[in-house]
Amino acid sequence: MRQLEATAAVPAGLTESLDRLCSLAAGPVCVAVSGGGDSLALLLIAADWGRTRGRSLLALTVDHGLRPEAAAEARFVADVAARYGIPHRTSRWQSPQSGQARARHARHDLLAEAARQAGSGLILTAHTQDDQAETLLIRARAGSGWYGLAGIQSLSLSPAEMPGPPVLLGRPLLPVSRDTLRDVLRANGQDWIEDPSNDNPAYERVRVRRWLAADPGLRSRVIALQGRLQLLRQIQDRALARWLSNKVETGPDGALRAPLPLPAGEVGERALAALISLASGRARPLRSDALARLAARVASPETLRPATLGGAIVSVRRGALQVVAEHTPPGAQVNAIPARLAAMVTACSGGM
Repeated sequence: MRQLEATAAVPAGLTESLDRLCSLAAGPVCVAVSGGGDSLALLLIAADWGRTRGRSLLALTVDHGLRPEAAAEARFVADVAARYGIPHRTSRWQSPQSGQARARHARHDLLAEAARQAGSGLILTAHTQDDQAETLLIRARAGSGWYGLAGIQSLSLSPAEMPGPPVLLGRPLLPVSRDTLRDVLRANGQDWIEDPSNDNPAYERVRVRRWLAADPGLRSRVIALQGRLQLLRQIQDRALARWLSNKVETGPDGALRAPLPLPAGEVGERALAALISLASGRARPLRSDALARLAARVASPETLRPATLGGAIVSVRRGALQVVAEHTPPGAQVNAIPARLAAMVTACSGGM
C-alpha cells in the first residue's frame, strides 16, 4: 500500500480540519473523487490522515453516463484508490439527462445513497479557496445577499433527497488553493484528469475563473471579503443551531412544533425555512420573497391561516407554530426527521 511521500507538501492545518470534520462520522469516511486534480489531492491527503488516525476511508465516484470517457475515468480513480489501499465504489446514473442542475442533484443523491449503504454519514468533497472566490462573484452577479456571498460552508447537510438517514458534506480544503493541491500531486508523482468543461467559456464559472486568474489582486480582495462575511454567517448559523436544538419538537406523525415568536430578523426566516425543509423532506432552497412574506405572516399569528410553502403546511396550533408535510410522507421520511434535525444543528454549528 502506497503512502503519501511528500508530507511536507500537505497544507498546514488540514490535519486539524480533518480531525474536526471526521469526528462526526460513524463508519468509513467517504471521499467524493471525480479524478480531477482537486479531488485526487483530497484523496491522497485523506489517505495519509486516515493511516495516521486509524480511520477507514471509502472513495466514491459518480459516472453520470453523459460522456463516453466517464467509465474509464471511474476506473482510473479506482486504480489510484487501490494503490493507497482505499476501497472504491462507482455509482452510475441510470437515467442520465442533460443539464448541470440535474446532474448535480443526481450526483448528490447517488453519493448519499452510497455513503448510507456503507454505514457512513459523512462525505468529504474537494471544494477549494478558488471555488470560494468564484462562488462569491457568481452570486454577486446574480444579486445574492450577504448571507449567500459568505460562500461555501465547511460543513453542510447534503441536498440529497429523502428518504434516508441524513448525510453531511465536509469540505476540509476551503482554505487551500488549487495550485497548492497540484503541488501535492506533483510531489507524489500523481497524474489527474482535466475535465474539458473546465475550459469551456460557455459556463459562467469558467469565465469567472479566467477573470480571477488574470487579476491576482482581485482574487485576494474577494477572498478577504468572503472571509469576513463567513464570520458573520457563522454567528447567525450558530444562533439558528441553538434555536433548533432548544426550541423545536418533533412528533411521531412528522409534525414539527416551535414556540412563537420566531427569532428576530433573518434568523427567523432561516428558522422557518429549516422547519419547512425538515417537514417536507425537500432540500432545494425556497424562494426568498415567498419565505419573507410567510415569515411576516407568522409574526402576526392571531391572523395567520394555514399556509403552504415548499411542500409543507404552516399553521398556528395552541399558540405554537406547527409545520407538517403537505402530503403524507413515507414512514422512512418521518422516522428520519429527528436525525435530520440533529444533523442540521451540527451543520449550522460547524461541527463545533
